[in-house]
Amino acid sequence: MSEDRPAYHIKPAEGLDDLGINYICRKQYEWGERMGWHNKTVLEALALIASEVGEAVNECRGDAPTPAFGEELADIILRVADLAQWQRINLAAEIACKMAKNEERGTRGRRV
Repeated sequence: MSEDRPAYHIKPAEGLDDLGINYICRKQYEWGERMGWHNKTVLEALALIASEVGEAVNECRGDAPTPAFGEELADIILRVADLAQWQRINLAAEIACKMAKNEERGTRGRRV
């Protein structure tokens, strides 16, 4: 972890890796509500997700991603989590279904 970034209140070894995606969705949505940030359309929320992807791209302009790349990936996930909760989407179930569908598709003829 970078010295200029605050420490997490839960270290990965103490359970951060075990947070369920739906829990993350609820917590992010609740935080967004407290901030008053749910005053946009779904399209605007998707545009904000795209802007976070652009920020992640900017952290990969050199030979290797910068230390800030992980934080930008987290921003993408948190924006998606907020949108999923707002739209009452069970993101954990959707991810599991999509992973199963991808597994069924296999390589679809692509070389691996």
